[in-house]
Amino acid sequence: MMSRDGGSKRATRLTVATAIGIWLLAALLATPAYVGSYVRAFVVNPKTQFLVCYPYPKEWGDDYPRGIVLMRFLVYYSLPLAVIALFYILMARHLVLSTQNVPGEMQGTQRQMRARRKVAVTVLAFVLVFAACFLPSHVFMMWFYYCPSAQEDYNGWWHALRIIGFCLSFLNSCVNPIALYCTSGIFRKHFNRYLLCRSSSTHGPRGSLSLSTSRRLHSSRKTNISMVPRTTSVGRESSIRLLNNGSSKL
Repeated sequence: MMSRDGGSKRATRLTVATAIGIWLLAALLATPAYVGSYVRAFVVNPKTQFLVCYPYPKEWGDDYPRGIVLMRFLVYYSLPLAVIALFYILMARHLVLSTQNVPGEMQGTQRQMRARRKVAVTVLAFVLVFAACFLPSHVFMMWFYYCPSAQEDYNGWWHALRIIGFCLSFLNSCVNPIALYCTSGIFRKHFNRYLLCRSSSTHGPRGSLSLSTSRRLHSSRKTNISMVPRTTSVGRESSIRLLNNGSSKL
């Protein structure tokens, strides 16, 4: 018990330290934008201008925005996508291979194999959703700050890509539950139960498994009970025969 409590406390401390470290790293990466942001006026025509919060001061040079955009592309998109894709693909591969190593063709085994395949599809869907939601925004930023003629080539198509990429980057948090709802039956069941106030049926996979298990236990008990009198009767019959044989000899 002491070792389990100590292990849980160490795991809790590690989780808290990891969360604090992530927040400190995020604050450190956001410090340049916090310090350098200012309100910049963009003139469209002599009668129209609009004000934006611009994170790249002119006095910091032209290389500063390029470096920040490249750093965000690598740290916020490429590196997380590579790590997520690697581990999610390995997880999906392990789940798919584990379904091939499960022996037998029982109903519970087939259900378990289908559940593992669904989990593999779910984790791969998360990778694709992350890549699709954040790619347009980074493509626009890389083009705008690294293409020398970006100011002259900026048109309605690039403006639409900018708005779509901006919306998709925030939509990613909303798409993840939708993807999980479409691919995970357990998540869908609990979602419908708690959010839509739908009562779930008690006869599920666990109910059927427990029912079949209880039936097997009941049948095994019957078998054990029926076997006991037989052995007893056989013993009695043998003893009676021995007694009869002995008495006949006497």
